[in-house]
Amino acid sequence: MSPFIPVTTSKLSEHLPLLDLLPADHPIAWVRGGDGLVGWGVFATTTVSGPHRFADARHWWQEQLTKLQINDSVHANGTGPILFTSFSFAPEDVSVLVIPEIIVGLRNGKSWITWIGEGPQPLLPEKAPDFASNTMSWQQEVEFDNQWKARVSTAISRIEAGDVEKVVLAREINVTAESTIDPRKILRKLAIEYPSTWNFSISGLVGATPELLMRLTHGMITSRVLAGTISKTGNDEKD
Repeated sequence: MSPFIPVTTSKLSEHLPLLDLLPADHPIAWVRGGDGLVGWGVFATTTVSGPHRFADARHWWQEQLTKLQINDSVHANGTGPILFTSFSFAPEDVSVLVIPEIIVGLRNGKSWITWIGEGPQPLLPEKAPDFASNTMSWQQEVEFDNQWKARVSTAISRIEAGDVEKVVLAREINVTAESTIDPRKILRKLAIEYPSTWNFSISGLVGATPELLMRLTHGMITSRVLAGTISKTGNDEKD
């Protein structure tokens, strides 16, 4: 018996849109305009924290790869085993790493499936999920609303005074739901309302972002960063 765990990637024929393939339990997604990656099941997961969390995450990922025997007949960006992560801004907070058991990818009309283990190719659903209605109540407290408006006013005053050039404000709003919130429903709505963003889901963190901080494709690094963007000068080396 081989000491390695098999990982198989095969081409797919027609199937449902990526987000409609996701099961209810712990869906994982990185999708934009219909293209991207979705995953489910957990082959391995861990958490990291502290000032060396990025190095620790890389070490853990490389350790997992040593256990795998990869059979990839597609050879495209996003085939083979994939590590999905949610890294914290603050070192002391916990960052989550997940390697899904099953991953489906779609890019430029080409789709594939990757699964980890000895089993046969997993069957994909043929019908999109139906979501039950869910009544939600939003936090409405005058005190918090007034605090938020005061912060906005302070930021505007400091900008006008020349103390600052840019301020990024954020506030927390709590929502109480009548029943469990299905992250797939959120992903679908985000994809419809914000089609140019990347829709993501991992370990309960669900959202959409218009930015792609870094992508490596065939040795070329590209970035789509909106905050802090400056005009090009025409001098590629300087830019």
